[in-house]
Amino acid sequence: MSLRKQIQNIPLGLERNMTVAFWWLFDQKPNIAIIESKLYDRYHDISLLIKVDLSKQVILEFEIEERRTPFSSCPGAIVNYDFLVGKKLNRPALEIAIREYRPLSQHGCIRIDQLLFYAVDNFVSALGYELKRRHIPERWNEEIHNPNSEEFQKRSAAVHQWWIKDRVMKDSCFTMSGAMSDDIARKDLEAEPSITTLLLGLRKSAKD
Repeated sequence: MSLRKQIQNIPLGLERNMTVAFWWLFDQKPNIAIIESKLYDRYHDISLLIKVDLSKQVILEFEIEERRTPFSSCPGAIVNYDFLVGKKLNRPALEIAIREYRPLSQHGCIRIDQLLFYAVDNFVSALGYELKRRHIPERWNEEIHNPNSEEFQKRSAAVHQWWIKDRVMKDSCFTMSGAMSDDIARKDLEAEPSITTLLLGLRKSAKD
């Protein structure tokens, strides 16, 4: 019997939802991102907001909103996350920071940690999609459909190869593996900068 059939007549015990949203403030110097990572279930309604300097990819500010928690003492953990300001927004840096600044598990909150890592794990992809939207010519962007666009299959293949050529994305998953390389499709967007090049450009522009 399939797993779906095994639960179809059983009352739901707990459904927990996590979402993440990104706002890009490229009109500011340095360029800024604001991330909201949210967790919602019958016991929790929590948001973690993070302001990030995109040129350095460090946390400038953060806020934690706890609209519903299982216990009245839960918000007491919020003050123990002040160490986040100035930290790099990547998993290794934050895992080290949590171990160094909050060594005792009773000083923190497992749900805030989850929200933090959920934001971090989705940040690179979200920034990559935004940089692609800003720099890939419209006629090649597979998300834009207009009379001047290349045939969808052609632009989809070209953008796929644009992602694969980046050293961060290459071999990061099945679809980005070297086995999926297509020399013909790669030529269509060969002249466009890679995500890594665009990220380095953000750092350079912050120094100018």
